[in-house]
Amino acid sequence: MNSFKSNSKLILLLTLLFAVFESQGQNREDQSEAEVKERPFQISFVPGFGTSKGPKEGYTNQFSLNILVGYEHSFDGAEFGILYNINKANISGAQFAGFGNTVGGNVKGAQFSGFLNTVNGKVRGMQYAGFLNVTAQEVQGAQFAGYMNLADSINGVQGAGLLNVSKKSIKGAQLAGLGNWAQNVQGVQIGGLVNRARHVKGTQIGLINIADTVERGVTVGLINIVKKGKLQFALEHNEVIDFNIAFRSGTNRLYSVLFVGSQAKEDDYLWTYGGGFGTEFKLKKNWNSSVELTTQSINPEGDHYDEINLLNRLSWNFGYQFANHLAFSAGPVLNIYVTEVYDQESGKYGNDIDMGSFYNETFSGTNVKMWVGYNVSIKF
Repeated sequence: MNSFKSNSKLILLLTLLFAVFESQGQNREDQSEAEVKERPFQISFVPGFGTSKGPKEGYTNQFSLNILVGYEHSFDGAEFGILYNINKANISGAQFAGFGNTVGGNVKGAQFSGFLNTVNGKVRGMQYAGFLNVTAQEVQGAQFAGYMNLADSINGVQGAGLLNVSKKSIKGAQLAGLGNWAQNVQGVQIGGLVNRARHVKGTQIGLINIADTVERGVTVGLINIVKKGKLQFALEHNEVIDFNIAFRSGTNRLYSVLFVGSQAKEDDYLWTYGGGFGTEFKLKKNWNSSVELTTQSINPEGDHYDEINLLNRLSWNFGYQFANHLAFSAGPVLNIYVTEVYDQESGKYGNDIDMGSFYNETFSGTNVKMWVGYNVSIKF
């Protein structure tokens, strides 16, 4: 906590310092490109103490070294700062700082810092920061940060330990430990928890994916909320579990399925939960067909097996859409039951849930059974 407060105070101090220098520069006319001169190097301890008098001289440095904080017009080559580098105009080359880099114009090249990189213009190249990258306009290249990346738009890659934000669009990839946000996505969003976009032409991969529309692409996650897509609850029955509540979300091209259920037999009560994926396609008028692959854990009343006890189901359903929020579907199912649960008294594996298997084999303490069943659904 003390370290965080110290960093916050330092950022505030540097921001105020930059504002003072900027306000001083605004009292004079900006130099035209013709007036910008070049020099081979400059060395400063802090602004005003060194071989340079700051940005008002209008020099583009080929090599710049700032012992603590530097404030220069621009550079075309390389700049090193133990603490912080500030450039008023465009830079070209590589910028290195222990804490942060700030550029008032465009960047063509790369920025490397232990904490922060900020650019008021465009970036053509890469930004690497231990904590945060901020670009006010477009990034053509890549942003990588330990915590967060912010940009107006991205043509390339954003990679962050926590969060990526592209105000307008991303053409390429967003990769984040927690989540990604963009208006328009042409490419891929991969987030550890959530991805958010308005229009997607590509792929979203995360536990939760949110979009208004998905064109020529898919959302892959446990929950996929697509405004113009599939968001459907269902009551279901099959030969194994009497009563299931299912939730489907995503698009017809690819959607996720989550469900819980119970078997109400008095002598053999079972409860189950699971999930999977499916795809649905139109047949004719209100008729449709879907294929789903799911897996579920089968458990006894009031308990949960420590051993593997999974029922995997490949279903092929045919349905009829009565209204916008009312549909019926049914179809055959191929069941593949894999279990390590073994009853020494009876000598049997797993639960008695099959309808008569056509395959029953045991391998190294794991029993596999296969049979054909059915599934019936009312969808809302």
